[in-house]
Amino acid sequence: MAELRNFSAQHKLDEEIREGLETHLRNISHEVEQAEERRRGLLDVLGEESLLKLDITVSKEIENTVHPEISLQHLVAGFSLKWTLRTDRAQDCRSQGAKMAALRRGRMPHFATVTMEPRPSMLALLGRGSGDVDCVYHLHLPALSAAIDEYCSGTQRRARLGIRDNFRRLYDQRRIRDYDELRSYTASL
Repeated sequence: MAELRNFSAQHKLDEEIREGLETHLRNISHEVEQAEERRRGLLDVLGEESLLKLDITVSKEIENTVHPEISLQHLVAGFSLKWTLRTDRAQDCRSQGAKMAALRRGRMPHFATVTMEPRPSMLALLGRGSGDVDCVYHLHLPALSAAIDEYCSGTQRRARLGIRDNFRRLYDQRRIRDYDELRSYTASL
């Protein structure tokens, strides 16, 4: 733009053309300034952290005191969906939760895993209370609970009783919850 201004000043241009060129240059300069303000605002909002790659997120709009014209979203809940669990998938959920905790700017959002995993030992990998995952939501917890009770009933074998006891501990401590509870919770947000 400076070069165009110098060019128009150095060459004999018609007054009408010179005024038109100056008007266009002022408009371009104004648009560049506005774009820079928007870019700066977006950089302030986004920060420098990497994406968490969550499967489902729930956010609420909050007031932006620095740039009121730019809407801010506050993450209130994040969910990692896993139909079944393997040790690597469980580790993926835990690392997402740990990263979310490290990158948060204020209150920690609710972070949970949603799964259909039938094996209590795999559910315990996430739900035992590492702190990376708040809880595990199971898509049909009543059916899983009934199946475990049926599998473990009428036996004195310690291994089966241990399975039932560990599952009950997860359930009683609310480390594993039914999917319907998740639906109610997200509806309240």
